[in-house]
Amino acid sequence: MATIREISERTGVSIATVSKVLNEKHGVNAETRQLVMDAARELNYRPNLNARYLKSGRSQTLGIVTEDLTVFNAPEIVDGIAAACDEAGYHYILGNLRFFKRYGNGPKDLEESTALVHGVVDEMLSKQVDGIIYIGCHSHVVVSLSDHAEPQFVCAYCTSLDSSIPSILYDDQKAAFEATERLIRAGGRTIGMIAGPTDSSHSYNRTRGHQEALFAHGVPYNPSLTLIGDWGRDCGYTLGEQLIKSGATAIFAHNDLMATGVLDYCNANGIEVGKDILLIGFDNREISTVCRPQLSTVALPLFEIGQKAAHIMLDILSGKGLPAEHEIMLECSIIERESTLGTWGKS
Repeated sequence: MATIREISERTGVSIATVSKVLNEKHGVNAETRQLVMDAARELNYRPNLNARYLKSGRSQTLGIVTEDLTVFNAPEIVDGIAAACDEAGYHYILGNLRFFKRYGNGPKDLEESTALVHGVVDEMLSKQVDGIIYIGCHSHVVVSLSDHAEPQFVCAYCTSLDSSIPSILYDDQKAAFEATERLIRAGGRTIGMIAGPTDSSHSYNRTRGHQEALFAHGVPYNPSLTLIGDWGRDCGYTLGEQLIKSGATAIFAHNDLMATGVLDYCNANGIEVGKDILLIGFDNREISTVCRPQLSTVALPLFEIGQKAAHIMLDILSGKGLPAEHEIMLECSIIERESTLGTWGKS
């Protein structure tokens, strides 16, 4: 690995000036700065983070702990954090708890899962991170972070009861209102819903938003047209069949996998989605664009959640203090495709 002296020898620029450039100090003209940075890249220079930490008390490194990197939300959130770090000149270290792989939809042993969190946090503290952003698999309360007096935490896609830990989430309830409203405006009047499990906060808030939209538009709410699913495609097929046979002319599914299960049933039985029945999902997963007809859905602001979490963390580290609100809600957006437009099958 190259040293500052080697960069100085390569460029003919003094060691002091090279140090200024690499430590992002002022007082160096643009041409010299570019010359030094080009040489640093060519020589594969890497900063000594320990020396930087001893000098400034900051490592300029954030820790990112994700409950499971394989869950659909995590990569985009991590990408948002990475973009903000790149912009601010920060490094980041990624830790993956693999909760979904270990426990499925949720840890069964709180003591064991807490120990895993503590182990990853302690490992990051040993690497002198300035703060840690914790990414949940789903929206839930994280209790294990409050056990640490340091470093600063920010939650993304989950929340903490500790008021010193800001949480960045999205507004499930408002998004569900808008999804149901889209069905109503497209002509849906007998509207069924396939909800997620009853112990899910996502399911609770999406159900509330759905009911509020029906009330706001004077559409009767029929409890028999609300069925409980398990987030899976197979249950979407079965419950979609039940709703359609019960007279539903529009269906709001709490996620895209259950919605594609409804599509499977309709396609297998000659029912034209977008014409005979309206359908909207939630999450804007990849499957929503490759199924036929394409699925209208709710897009989550995942990149923005990560970016916002990082910006808040960097503001706190710079001395600006905690944000005014403990929980910051970002808005989703409706993505309208063939399943609510009635364009499927038209030339």
